[in-house]
Amino acid sequence: MTRMLAALVAGLVLGGAAAPLPPQERAGDLRRGILLYARPGLPDPNFAGTVVLLLEHGDTGSLGVVLNRPTPRGLRDVLDLQPRAGDSDLPVFWGGPVQPEAVLSLIRTRRPGPRARTVLGEVHVTPDLAEIQAMLDERDGRLRVRVFSGYAGWGRGQLAAEVRAGAWVLEPGDAATVFSPEPSRLWEKVHEILRRVRA
Repeated sequence: MTRMLAALVAGLVLGGAAAPLPPQERAGDLRRGILLYARPGLPDPNFAGTVVLLLEHGDTGSLGVVLNRPTPRGLRDVLDLQPRAGDSDLPVFWGGPVQPEAVLSLIRTRRPGPRARTVLGEVHVTPDLAEIQAMLDERDGRLRVRVFSGYAGWGRGQLAAEVRAGAWVLEPGDAATVFSPEPSRLWEKVHEILRRVRA
């Protein structure tokens, strides 16, 4: 966790749903790969209506990216890449309010490169521009790359306290959700999750 945060501060470039977790008071279930759905009515404008993928969670704090806020910026605006013609319009997502100049890249693959760090299953965060470029060069590459500007960060114990206070609804993550073709509709699932956990 500390190394990843240090790398971000230094300006490095990173780049079928399971059953829901039990009642949301279980902040101990926080871990890498968990999805945080903002509870309806969350007053914080930064996170109201968002879905966050937790990339790191530990004793020193937590780090994640917002999955459902695409921006007008394209890949070429933030990365030194040469996307194929159809990929140049891929949006950069607003990852969160911390370090907006930091760029994180997620890729979906069964065979990540040596510099990639697994978040869950086939989902990896990578600082390797060559790996991102190789992914984009593949025919379906645009479906397996997500680039974020900024990230969401919490200090030690802060996220757990927010979960206990009811700010977030937790669910195990999966690659299909992270790379959803309709990211702006991801948050709508929060109502279904709440119905299941209350049943």
